[in-house]
Amino acid sequence: MNEAHVFDKEQELFIKNLRQQTAESHQKLEDNYLSRAILSPSVTQADYQKYLSGLYGLTIACEDQVFPKVNHIVPQIEKRYKSGKIIEDLSFTGYSDLKIDELPYYQYKFSTVAEALGIMYVLEGSSLGGRILYKHINEFLGLDLANGAAYFWGYGQETGPMWKSFISEVARYAAENGEGQQIIDSAVKTFTITDTWLSKQ
Repeated sequence: MNEAHVFDKEQELFIKNLRQQTAESHQKLEDNYLSRAILSPSVTQADYQKYLSGLYGLTIACEDQVFPKVNHIVPQIEKRYKSGKIIEDLSFTGYSDLKIDELPYYQYKFSTVAEALGIMYVLEGSSLGGRILYKHINEFLGLDLANGAAYFWGYGQETGPMWKSFISEVARYAAENGEGQQIIDSAVKTFTITDTWLSKQ
């Protein structure tokens, strides 16, 4: 899919504003102690498990609470369920079923489709960063797609196309409904929520 072909000027402006207005909160999340630990050459399996455990509570919450609100907008949503991959990875690295069952879930607070899309923007965007994390985890912990790193592998070779199809529909929705700022505000809030949630792990 060619991004230049997909987006008109209004949609391109929305995406530009979305990136600019979320940059600060996105950077703060990247500076989170767990975000730094997972990308450190001295990353441990315990760091990895802690990071995945935090992501699990946010990911399954998004799937349960947000996906039903946007399944008529987001393409191939059935392929975007990734909490099961986190369970696989935690199990492979030593978490018992009981320990996984006891992991806390987050409760998102939203009421509109625009807010739901803002939440999903953050969760879907993490699949892009997952490619970098996968290489790092593979190098320093020796995990791979079939052995403990399925979540960060994400959509594999389809990661780019899956992201483009998602963001194009978000941009289209924003332009057609005049709700771009609501999506952006929700995304900023979600980056902050994610940072706070991971800090509690």
